[in-house]
Amino acid sequence: MGMCKDPVTQELNRRGYNLVKLPRVGIEPLDVLGRDGDSMEKLGSVTEVWTSTVPAPTAGAPAPAAGIGGQKTSDLDVGIGLKLLSNVLSGLGGGISLPSLNAAFKRSKKVQFEFVNVESSSVTPFALGKFLASGTLDTTNPFVTHYFGNDETQEYIIFDVLKSDTITVTSKNESGVAVDADIGALSGALSANVKVNAGATGSSELTFKSAVKATFAFKLFEVFFENGKWVPRGTAADDDLSFSAPVAGAAVEEASVVIKPGRMLKIAM
Repeated sequence: MGMCKDPVTQELNRRGYNLVKLPRVGIEPLDVLGRDGDSMEKLGSVTEVWTSTVPAPTAGAPAPAAGIGGQKTSDLDVGIGLKLLSNVLSGLGGGISLPSLNAAFKRSKKVQFEFVNVESSSVTPFALGKFLASGTLDTTNPFVTHYFGNDETQEYIIFDVLKSDTITVTSKNESGVAVDADIGALSGALSANVKVNAGATGSSELTFKSAVKATFAFKLFEVFFENGKWVPRGTAADDDLSFSAPVAGAAVEEASVVIKPGRMLKIAM
């Protein structure tokens, strides 16, 4: 999608986060990802298959993610950018058709994005480790048996996510100069969950605000279950360690992206 060298992705990676290329609600700490060959699946929460002698950790109160809000993407070709925006808005609960977006940005050749009101929601590695220190894994579950009893698979636990309920889109011409978008073309096209307003600089900058916060980045550990014990391994952030999850109205080909060369990540909800 032309974002591997994007400033937002680089900043997230520098801070240890990986990008969710199609932000959506429902990606949370304690979610387990399993990789089998060329595909990766969201398997569910570890709490569904691990019965511990201590309660599962709960994410702390959302905290502002200083230094991440205000980061802007590179200028994206309007065709690619509007497809991305359509999927972001779907993830925020404000599904909108591409024709409506095309009409609103008919003068645009490029668009630039910025996530606003960014918050972190996480469990600490110590709290996660305490939960995993003693308990029972449900080995009667065929997915547990396949993933955690297989040397050919890899498993990961998400422990930190970044969320936002607001995205700002700047409309530009071929030279990168701001041009007005037609906010009126969006009237009635968005669901009641998402509102759109012109920015302080006019209608060249549109801000979409949702009633919910969608996850757009995450941190994780690779984990092993060996001899009845969990073994965590740190996983460095990587431009390629990004994923997308299908949202209502998303095109089939956008339900997966390259996670590493030759590998795909698909999230089944």
